[in-house]
Amino acid sequence: MADGWTVELARLRDALRAELFKVVRRRMTYICLAAFSALVVLFYVILWLRIREGPGTSPQTLLTWLAVRSAMSFANVVPYSLALERFFATLVCAIFAGTVMGNEFDWRTVGVVTGRGVRRWHFLFAKTVVSLAFTVVTLLLGLFIALAISAWFTSVYDLPWGDAGPERYIDAVLSMGRTLYTIFPFVFMALLFATLWRSGGLAVGAALGAFFIEGIFIGLLSAASGWPRLVPNFFLSINIDAVLRANGTFGGGDGNVPFALGEAGPPEWRGAMVLGAWSLAIVLVSFWVFLRRDIQE
Repeated sequence: MADGWTVELARLRDALRAELFKVVRRRMTYICLAAFSALVVLFYVILWLRIREGPGTSPQTLLTWLAVRSAMSFANVVPYSLALERFFATLVCAIFAGTVMGNEFDWRTVGVVTGRGVRRWHFLFAKTVVSLAFTVVTLLLGLFIALAISAWFTSVYDLPWGDAGPERYIDAVLSMGRTLYTIFPFVFMALLFATLWRSGGLAVGAALGAFFIEGIFIGLLSAASGWPRLVPNFFLSINIDAVLRANGTFGGGDGNVPFALGEAGPPEWRGAMVLGAWSLAIVLVSFWVFLRRDIQE
């Protein structure tokens, strides 16, 4: 029995090592990271240009200007940057996961790999772990970029730095965990679509389509009467907002701050449960499909 477990763990380790070897040497990995980094930098440059324009003359433009300054300050770097990065990271990580699995079918390599001592569940498990690890690396990279840019702007414009106590670091770690938790369902979704349709392009298109189109269905169902109004409470976006609300908000006078979430919506615990249920269901379906179907169809 012990020998059997040893062999299984050795095969799983080899699958993970092989997957890591391929991902580190794929240009797509670095293209995704570079694109994500450029988007984060570009957005902060846009904020900087808005600050340079000045507060304007009307009360509304003054409030917006103060909100932008508040978002740029180092005191608010965690809630603001993570809210910004969550959008870009979801796009990039869904593309990465969809291609890292779908390309194996496009290149006709999945059958070769699983026919040489690597079990199917080892193969898919390695793909899932690498995709999640890439998501963690992506979000950390974005946070470091945001920290550097925000620190520079805070120094130049004499903005508040915020407290430096241990509770702030704990809050940053928890906020990172909550943000990752809201990205993972779309990573799993990209892996599922790649497994279903055996194509990286179709997987990426379907995952990103679900990411963007969900808001349309939420708006339509929210305008309905009766029980259909309750359906959006089980969609991803609303529960993602519920989880991210715990990251904190930042004020600019009237609460009209970019990316700040209001108080309405389900509680955090329920949002976490719904997202967890979605993630678990998607992962189970992915493994069930990959283990049962002919992968060379």
